[in-house]
Amino acid sequence: MMRQDRRSLLERNIHNFSAKLQVEQILDVLIAKQVFNADNGDVINSCRTERDKRKEIVKAVQRRGDVAFDAFYDALRDTGHNDLADVLKPLARPYVPSSLFLLNCQSVHRLDTHPIPAQCPMSPSLQRRSRALSPSIYTSPTRVHRDSISSISSFTSTYQDIYSRARSSSRSSRPLQTSDRLNYTSPVNSAPSQPSSANSSFTGCSSLGYSSGRNRAQSQYIFHEDDMNYVDAPTIHRIFDEKTMYRNFSTPRGLCLIINNEHFDQMPRRNGTNADKDNVANLFGCMGYTIICEENLKGRDMINKIRNFARNEVHGDSAILVILSHGEENVIIGVDDVPVNVHDIYDLLNAANAPRLANKPKLVFVQACRGERRDNGFPVLDSVDGVSAALRRGWVNHDGPLFNFLGCVRPQVQQVWRKKPSQADMLIAYATTAQYVSWRNSARGSWFIQAVCEVFSLHAKDMDVVELLTEVNKKVATGFQTSQGANILKQMPEMTSRLLKKFYFWPEERGRNSAV
Repeated sequence: MMRQDRRSLLERNIHNFSAKLQVEQILDVLIAKQVFNADNGDVINSCRTERDKRKEIVKAVQRRGDVAFDAFYDALRDTGHNDLADVLKPLARPYVPSSLFLLNCQSVHRLDTHPIPAQCPMSPSLQRRSRALSPSIYTSPTRVHRDSISSISSFTSTYQDIYSRARSSSRSSRPLQTSDRLNYTSPVNSAPSQPSSANSSFTGCSSLGYSSGRNRAQSQYIFHEDDMNYVDAPTIHRIFDEKTMYRNFSTPRGLCLIINNEHFDQMPRRNGTNADKDNVANLFGCMGYTIICEENLKGRDMINKIRNFARNEVHGDSAILVILSHGEENVIIGVDDVPVNVHDIYDLLNAANAPRLANKPKLVFVQACRGERRDNGFPVLDSVDGVSAALRRGWVNHDGPLFNFLGCVRPQVQQVWRKKPSQADMLIAYATTAQYVSWRNSARGSWFIQAVCEVFSLHAKDMDVVELLTEVNKKVATGFQTSQGANILKQMPEMTSRLLKKFYFWPEERGRNSAV
C-alpha cells in the first residue's frame, strides 16, 4: 500500500502528469521493471485519449504501492521527464539509473539461474507463462492495445531492449528484404516500419504454427515464405471445375494493395500494425500476388489510391485489398482523422467502376475497429448434441424438406440475356463485428491478421476462401482473449460474401509451371 503523503502528491499533480507524460515511453519502462503487467497495459491503452491514458498510469501507480512510486520516479528520470521527476523527488528514494539496475539484474542472474522476482506481483497466469518461457535475464509481457490487445500472446524483452527504445527518439525495425516476399513494391516516401518490440523474441510458436522451430535472423513473428503449404499443378487439374470455381491461375495471380495507417494527427498510434503489414505482404506474396503497399494515407488519398488500384491495367485473375487503420462503424479513418465510408470503398471495386475486375473475385480484408463496444463473451459448457437416425437417413437419401424444396426448382435450359449485380464477386472480411472494437498486439500485430496468416498458410492449398475465413473466425474466437480488470474480453470476426463460386488461392511454388 502506498503512503498517504505519496498518494496525495500524485493526486495533487495529476493534471500536470496528464498534460506532459509520454505514455509509450513510460509504459515500456514500467512494464520492463514489472511494475505493470499485461493487464495494466490493456486498461491503459484502451483509454480513448492520450490524456486519459496518462491519468490512468498515475492512478495505476497509486494502486500498486510504494515500490511502484519509486519505480515511477526512476522511469521519469530514465525517459527524460526531469520536470515531472522533480515533483516526486522530495518523497522518492534516491534515483537508481537503469544501467545500474540492469547490471544488478545480470549479476544476480549469474549467481542464480532463476529469473529475478518481479518488484510487484503479476497475475497467476502471467507468472505461469513467465516460468514456462524461462527468460534469460529480465522478462516482461509485451504491451497490447484496443484495435489492439492480446494477453494470450506472450513475448519476452530484456529490460535493456525496452530501455534503449524508450530513450531513443526514433525506433526502426529491419527493412523489408526482397527475399521475404514476392514482387513487393512500396512508395519511396513511405514511413519506416516501427514495431513496438523490434527486438522481441517470439515465444508463442506453438499457438501459431508458421513460426515454430524457425531460425529467424531478425523478426521471428513475421510470416515467411517457407511457412506456406503449397499445392502442385496435378492436384489443381484434378479438382478444378469451371462451373463452380473461379479461375485463379494467372501469373501473377493478381494485385494486392495494402493500406497501412500507423501515425495519425490526433488518434493514437497503431503500434503493431507494421507486423500486420509485413505478415500479409509475405503471405499474399507467397501466393503469387504482386504487393503494393501504401503507408499513412489521408482520407482522400485512400479513395484515390483504391480508385487507381481498381482501374489498374495489369490485374490478374483476382484482386486483394487489405486495410489496416483506425475505424468506426461503416467508416475507415485516414491519418488526417477524416473518415471514409466503407461502402464508397467497396463501390470503387464493383464491375461498373472497375470493368477489368468484372467477373473476377475481389477480396477485401479490413483490420480496424467498427465501434466502441467490447465483447465480454459468455461461459460455454462443452457437450455433444445428438441427431436422430431417421433425420440423418433423410439427409443421406436427399429426401429431407430442403431437398424436396430444391427438387421443385428446375434450371432454365434456354440461353437468354441476363443482368448480373454489379456488386457481385466480392468478399469482405472484417476483423470484428459491427459496433465492436478489434484488438492488436504491439509486437505480433492484430489477432485477426495473425489468424489469417496461420490458417491461410496451412490450408489455402485445399480450402476455399469461405472455409478459410470460417477457420479464422474459430481461431480468433477460441484462441485469443484479453482481460481488463475482472473482465475477459473476446473478439468475433465477420465476413460478407458476394461470391458466386468457390474461390481457391492454390499457392504454387515459384518456378513451377502454372496449373492451367
